[in-house]
Amino acid sequence: MNLALNRSVQKGGCQVLGLNKYSIQQWLKTIDTIIYDGDGVLWKHDEVLDKAPETFNALRAMGKEAYICSNNSALSVAGICRKAQEMGFLVAKNEILSSGQTLARFMKEKKFKKKVYVVGGQGIIDELKLVGIESLPLDHPSLQGFSMMEHVPTIFLDPHVGAVVVGNDKDFNMIKLTKACCYLKDPDVMFVATNRDMAIPAAPGRLVPRAGVMVSAIQAASQRMPFTCGKPNPYMCIDLMRQGVIQPERTLIIGDTMYTDILFGYNCGFQTLLVGTGVHSYQDAIEAQASKVPLLYQQVPDLYVPRLSNLLPFLSSRNR
Repeated sequence: MNLALNRSVQKGGCQVLGLNKYSIQQWLKTIDTIIYDGDGVLWKHDEVLDKAPETFNALRAMGKEAYICSNNSALSVAGICRKAQEMGFLVAKNEILSSGQTLARFMKEKKFKKKVYVVGGQGIIDELKLVGIESLPLDHPSLQGFSMMEHVPTIFLDPHVGAVVVGNDKDFNMIKLTKACCYLKDPDVMFVATNRDMAIPAAPGRLVPRAGVMVSAIQAASQRMPFTCGKPNPYMCIDLMRQGVIQPERTLIIGDTMYTDILFGYNCGFQTLLVGTGVHSYQDAIEAQASKVPLLYQQVPDLYVPRLSNLLPFLSSRNR
């Protein structure tokens, strides 16, 4: 069961942020820390979004603490930090929060001592290794030349595997699905997911499935429910809140996906800002606001701007 925090913040409706210096300056006085999603807010796939580094860095120059919080587990924290720095974002490794790192912390806190079968990318393996947890080598099996019914009895299951971990896997197939489900037949084998993001836009009218699709397939076939470590679970930054590093009521999350980023902000008691450069639009927010479904209403952002760089001309550090 995913962690949820008690929150006293009352949701209003989504408003378009007034793009004038006075309203932005007054709003920023209520914020000490800004948590940014990566893909869809700061960059799109491997391309930096227009003037996103300048906006990010200008907000830092105004004294705002900054974290990049990503559900992408393909890269380790070190890999995400390197990518961000190469794009021009002034950020340090300890200011990166990732679902892979969070998963590794969860496994360490559970005092996990066995091996892990990973359906996902190298970033998960790298993060697990940093906390002393061994993973099986990533599977790259081919489906050519045999039938599944003939292949399944020959699958080797390592008796030392104690967890199946699932993140985004660009090579996901029936063999990996079957193998994960075989391990999960043992009720003592843990089922842990990095995140449940379902898809990202790749072009107008075209979507690419993400980790949530792989997690849902394994969940359905194994009849097991995973613990999900990434957004919208507050577990991702619970240590920062418990230690007082960030104050929820004075923290803003900027995201492009309502069911992860904005719901994460709601669960943590953060202020929320949706940008229209990724998965969801202002129209999506208005439709969620009109819905009678409580979970959808929790995904309604406080504010909306078309892109992060809309803030740039109104920042005091930019106008000195």
